[in-house]
Amino acid sequence: MNSTSASWDKFLNPDVLKQNFVQAGLFLAAFEMLKQSLIGKPRDFFWNGFKDGKHIVSPDYQEKVLSLSKHKYEASVRWWQQQGAIDDGDATRLAEIREHRDMIAHEMPKLIGTVEHSIRLDLLYGISELLAKIDNWWIVNVEIAIDADVPDYTDEQLKEANSMNAIFIEMILPIAEGDDSKMRSLYQMWIEHQNKNEG
Repeated sequence: MNSTSASWDKFLNPDVLKQNFVQAGLFLAAFEMLKQSLIGKPRDFFWNGFKDGKHIVSPDYQEKVLSLSKHKYEASVRWWQQQGAIDDGDATRLAEIREHRDMIAHEMPKLIGTVEHSIRLDLLYGISELLAKIDNWWIVNVEIAIDADVPDYTDEQLKEANSMNAIFIEMILPIAEGDDSKMRSLYQMWIEHQNKNEG
C-alpha cells in the first residue's frame, strides 16, 4: 500500500480516526496541566496581586524569570533549570513537547489524514514524567520547606510526593493507547460507592 492509500485508510477508518482524536485531546489537556506548573508556579511564587482581573507582574518575576527569554514558556523552562529541578535533556524534551502541541493545535489535518505524521505518544508520556518531576521538586523544596507545621517525612515519602494533576495524567495515559479498563474499573467503583451512599 503506497503512502496515499495508507493515508486514506488511516483517515477513513472510524476506529483509527476516533483514537487519533482521543490522543490529540489527551495531549492538549495534558499540556495545559504541564503549563499550569511550568509557568504558573514560578509566576505565583513571585505573585504581586491582581489588577483588572490580571496578575500584576512583580519586579522579581520580571527579573528572575521573564528576563530569561522573550517567550514565557522558554523563560519558565530556564528558571526551572536554574533551580536544579530539571536538566538540559528535560529542557530539550519540553521544547519538543511545545512544538508538537502547536502542531496538534494548528495542523490537525496532517495528523489525522497522513501516515507521515501522528500524535507522538512518547511526548505524551514525557509530559507525565516531567510534570511529576517538576511538581515533586516544588512540593519538597517549596511547599514543605516553608510550612513549619508539616510533619517529618522519610526520603522515600518525599520521593513519591505528587500533585493531583500528575496523578490524573498518569491515570488517563492508558486511554491514549486504547486501554480504558482502568478508568472503567474506577468508574464502576464510583457507581457502587454512589449507590451505597444513596441506599
